[in-house]
Amino acid sequence: MNLDSLNKSARNTNRQSKLLDADLDADELEKHLDAHPESLYRRETMVMASWNDFELMNIIGRGTFGKVYLVKCIPTEKYYAMKCIRKDVVIKHESVESLQVEKLILNQVNHPFIIGMDYVFQKAYRIYFIMDFIQGGELFKHLSEAKRFPEEKARFYAAQIALALGYLHESKIIYRDLKPENILLNSDGYIMLADFGLAKIVEADADEPNSFCGTPEYLAPEMIVGSGHDSTLDWWALGILIYEMIIGIPPFYNPNKHQMYYLI
Repeated sequence: MNLDSLNKSARNTNRQSKLLDADLDADELEKHLDAHPESLYRRETMVMASWNDFELMNIIGRGTFGKVYLVKCIPTEKYYAMKCIRKDVVIKHESVESLQVEKLILNQVNHPFIIGMDYVFQKAYRIYFIMDFIQGGELFKHLSEAKRFPEEKARFYAAQIALALGYLHESKIIYRDLKPENILLNSDGYIMLADFGLAKIVEADADEPNSFCGTPEYLAPEMIVGSGHDSTLDWWALGILIYEMIIGIPPFYNPNKHQMYYLI
């Protein structure tokens, strides 16, 4: 993505800020997510910044809970991806706990192959995750264009993903949604694991998680049968992904989802 062209299409920051925090008529949102307007969280190693230090550029993505913007930190001239999350939509989808877990993970992880989050703003009706801006796009896009990767390239990506998963597991985090869409490529060709919306922090001596979540093609058998799962399901998903990178299609893919579950 050309940052110069994005600069040319930048909009007025103050006007954007008002649009981003427009009243959505959601009742008692602050009670649900403990919102404090204009509050800011940051990594300990980051320079303190305020909302006005960020200049909004273009929309670069859309998700279930809102839009993703390219923003520029004016004092440092560093570019970030700002995930704009509507609180009323989070509450409607009963995803408050998942959002809190995602925020906690993104604010604490520190690994070269995992996307980081430097700042978090809360305003009355939205939350803003300000994360690393990764220019290379999704692995999904690159794999779709190439159809399949040479084994050497697949091995290169798989090794990095394995290191990232190992780090998460040591940190008592199960990722639970490994797929090409959640793997980004940075400007020098290395991967960044992103999107922790389905991740689970495993407490010591707690029972195994038993919730059903993930993307059908990459689900492990224990997830489908509901027998409880642990971090090993991430390694299953990595095996599926390696197969897909080399062959061009997940090993158990079937257009009929129920048949695909049966094959798994």
